[in-house]
Amino acid sequence: MQSALDAVAERDARIPEALRLPPAFIQRYPYGADVRSTAAESGLMSPEELDITDLAQDAISILARIKSKELTAVQVVSAFGKRAAIAHQFLCCLSDFFLEDALVRAQELDDFYARTGNLIGPLHGLPIGIKDHMALAGRKSTAGFSGDLLQPPATKHGFLPQILYDAGAVFYCKTNLPQSIMHLETYSFWGQARNPHNTNLTPGGSSGGCSALVAFGGAPLSVGSDIGGSLRSPAAACGVWTLKPTTLRVPRGIGSTTLPGADSILSTFGPLCRSLRDIDLWFSVVIGSKPWLHEYNLVPLPWEIPTTPRWSGLSGRLRIGVMWHDGVVMPQPPIRRALKTLVDALKTYPAFDIVDYRPFKHLEAGELAHELYFVDGGRRVRERAAVTGEPVLPLTEWVITRPTVKDHTIHELWELNVRRETLRAEYLQHYNAQNVDVVLCPAGAGPAPALGTCKYWGYTNVWNFVDYPAAVFPVGLYADPVIDVGESAPRAYMSEADMANASSYKPEIFTGAPLCLQLVSRRFQDEMVFKALQEISKLFPYS
Repeated sequence: MQSALDAVAERDARIPEALRLPPAFIQRYPYGADVRSTAAESGLMSPEELDITDLAQDAISILARIKSKELTAVQVVSAFGKRAAIAHQFLCCLSDFFLEDALVRAQELDDFYARTGNLIGPLHGLPIGIKDHMALAGRKSTAGFSGDLLQPPATKHGFLPQILYDAGAVFYCKTNLPQSIMHLETYSFWGQARNPHNTNLTPGGSSGGCSALVAFGGAPLSVGSDIGGSLRSPAAACGVWTLKPTTLRVPRGIGSTTLPGADSILSTFGPLCRSLRDIDLWFSVVIGSKPWLHEYNLVPLPWEIPTTPRWSGLSGRLRIGVMWHDGVVMPQPPIRRALKTLVDALKTYPAFDIVDYRPFKHLEAGELAHELYFVDGGRRVRERAAVTGEPVLPLTEWVITRPTVKDHTIHELWELNVRRETLRAEYLQHYNAQNVDVVLCPAGAGPAPALGTCKYWGYTNVWNFVDYPAAVFPVGLYADPVIDVGESAPRAYMSEADMANASSYKPEIFTGAPLCLQLVSRRFQDEMVFKALQEISKLFPYS
């Protein structure tokens, strides 16, 4: 374990002395506190730096200020670097920090702009956080195992980071992720990441370092990945925006799977950001680079937002199917309130047709997904932990010992894939029969869970199983123990997981947690999800 301890010490030592918070200051904010104000209260940031990193500033507004020469790239990168350093000391959201290198890059961008009058690209000067398992030149990468640090640093950027770099992005940190990258929380040898809204709660996972950083104000945008909810769980936990695209639309890098041969359900990459328009920016840059010319298995499908979509509702209205629950686990009261509040608002707006959406075999799809994640029974996970003798963490142990997880023969794997394809075909038939353009549903069984408790993936991983694009977005509401009281009367539980979810709900635990929802559509309808969310978000904030 010494390698892990050394790595953590080296990471923390990369935070400059001038940006380290006194222990007495940190102790003013006990676990359970909302720590987003600490950047201003620390005294380490100037009013100008606080303005640059203010949560009201999204990536597009920051880029506009750089383009107009109101700000330089150096100013922007320095401000976000400071705020990221403060964030990490409360939230353990980083796995690497290299602000000095980033400032060299930012100065080069400023010099180029001053010399030529041209921007390097559409992301000129934008600081972006990168999830730890993605390759950045000169930096090491891990899948949440300390043994991964025995490998040398990357000699070049991965394909996706290179696209962002070529567009002018500045990399200054890598973000924390869980052991094996297969938790909907973020806990590994790097430490336990926490939620800036309430530090007793998880920031989600596996891209929880990304979401915590963005929600605190330490990054305008960060890049994560998703195979079972790893973009949407963190976005929902921390109240930020994301879109999990259909797989094979954006680069992942050949051979990027965490577990060799475990490709029956593919992962994908996407942004965690501060606004819906930043989602459009990210996909416009990434897909606009025509990545299919360089990664052979990508689908050559441009990013094109329809201006006049042909919706399915009466008189061309957007037809939204509302999935109140998934037939397996009833969402906790705050999420039910958020969904009802939005649906009630949508019903008053003439542009929408609102109908109920019936879930279809979500339990079967979710369980089969878990079986396909670990077709070797979790052996590879245990082997990677054993390299340095680090313990298999509780949520890692839980996910690789689920009842359906076992070591399969190749013939059994073939049969599993036949079951997968059959269920995917049935699901599409069911979706089509509902005659909806998009499905509005919870993004999780509750708000951000208490640390160490997130064991239900069904609201996210079913959409990975069928490979449907799904966005998560904040609705502007927060968990409130006065409003979101427990069950008023006994009810029949749909499953053991439903009973566990209901019994674990204690309103005071979730105080201040942001409430988010999820919007889904058919495979390769990514832009339709985006367009529908554009229309829905016109209702925010609620009157």
